[in-house]
Amino acid sequence: MIKQFALLLLLLCFFYPASPALAQAKIKASTPFAYTLDATEDVYNEQITNKTLALNANEFVVLHKQGISEYTVEKYSTNLKKAWSAAVPIAGVESVIAFLKTGDAALVITHRDNGQGSQQLHGHLINLATGATEKSLMLLEAPMSFRKANITASEDGARLLAYQYQTDPNQQITNIKGKLYDSKLTQLKDTDYNLNDLTTIFSADIQISSNGDQYVSLISDNMQRLTVRRYTLAGAEVKSLSVLAGGAEGGNKLYILDGKYKLLPNGKLFGTVLTADEKTAVYHSLRTLKFDFEAEDMLFAEEFKFTPAYLENMNNMGRARGVVAERLEDIYISELLLTADNRLVVIAEKKFAAGGENAPYFGLELHLFCYNDVLNLSWNSVVMKQQEAPATQGFSGISYRAHLAGNMLQLLTLEQLNGKHDLFMRSISTVTGSAKAPVALGIAVAKSADIPYIKSFTSWLADKEIVAVARTAKAPKSLQLLRLSLK
Repeated sequence: MIKQFALLLLLLCFFYPASPALAQAKIKASTPFAYTLDATEDVYNEQITNKTLALNANEFVVLHKQGISEYTVEKYSTNLKKAWSAAVPIAGVESVIAFLKTGDAALVITHRDNGQGSQQLHGHLINLATGATEKSLMLLEAPMSFRKANITASEDGARLLAYQYQTDPNQQITNIKGKLYDSKLTQLKDTDYNLNDLTTIFSADIQISSNGDQYVSLISDNMQRLTVRRYTLAGAEVKSLSVLAGGAEGGNKLYILDGKYKLLPNGKLFGTVLTADEKTAVYHSLRTLKFDFEAEDMLFAEEFKFTPAYLENMNNMGRARGVVAERLEDIYISELLLTADNRLVVIAEKKFAAGGENAPYFGLELHLFCYNDVLNLSWNSVVMKQQEAPATQGFSGISYRAHLAGNMLQLLTLEQLNGKHDLFMRSISTVTGSAKAPVALGIAVAKSADIPYIKSFTSWLADKEIVAVARTAKAPKSLQLLRLSLK
């Protein structure tokens, strides 16, 4: 862990740019983009974070909502010429909950209330070459009285799990049942995870590998214990690894406030959790670990504690903007990224709604932690940002988008900085933690009561090629689909 003085210097470099930076991108192509906000989406917890999927450096597909009940998947080339458009059938009370790429097809998953007491998950498989719908079928059906059914998929789309929770009268999870599919939506098996041997499970996460292994991560024992179980497609013996991440420390009782997980292609699973004091809810620490089921072992990073000095260093940055916090709060783990040289980057973000029916939403600082391949902390830092959006838009335009380009972490945000309302890029070395000053892309996002930018459509086709949807100052009357080339 780096020393406090070095940490302060590193923190300050994120806030005080050495010199003004010039525009970093050029608009290579643009076309009007009609878009309708989806009233069924949770504007606080966005379920579909990627509505643009890169196919290669020259082609991409988007999930497009154009009316109250009209969804399409559209394929574009980098000159923004549309190759095809495929309608997604929507019936009754139905919403899209996932948009994935599975080899040679795009997959859209919808959640439907059938009006007869059942919830259903439907899958629609669309050929990426032709736009033809190859298959549409119901993946799962469960009572509406159950928690909302969900899906998880392997990173390459080779395996998909549709699942439902079963809970007791206190809403504690007792069982998870599902159906496992391949990339063609052919069912491979029924799954059943009996969790009755654990107590007070309120939170569960499921990661799935391309070979069909299922990793079920559970926070139990009154939010104190993290347990991960591996179930295989072949039905081999279930393996379980567990650690007490909360519990008593120094006379205080700690609980797990939040957690995030990342499964690697080799079957290694990373997990990271935030802990807090049970009585005061004061943030206590970040704990990061790696699960190795082949060795039946866990690798632990040193616990990172949120000391008063950490808060003071953060406030030293915020004072220049008049932002001073009495305590850490509203911070949640947002992303785990793995670099090509096996460094793990953990990003936690402060975001919240101000309270009240029409209160604005805020996205503030990002807390970054980078670990090497044996989970020693290489560096940590804080990125200060100040973002606000109306209640109707939530976090759809604020927060951030992240991309790894070799050993550089790129963070893209919509902000007002140095008199510019624009998309800004921050570039951070994952080796040293050193950062470049935030640079405006130069597209001049329009200031408007209408939607200025929808971050879920932002995608990197290559390290210097980005597509995005925004309302520019030159064309403020409508959203534009933009192809941007970084300089």
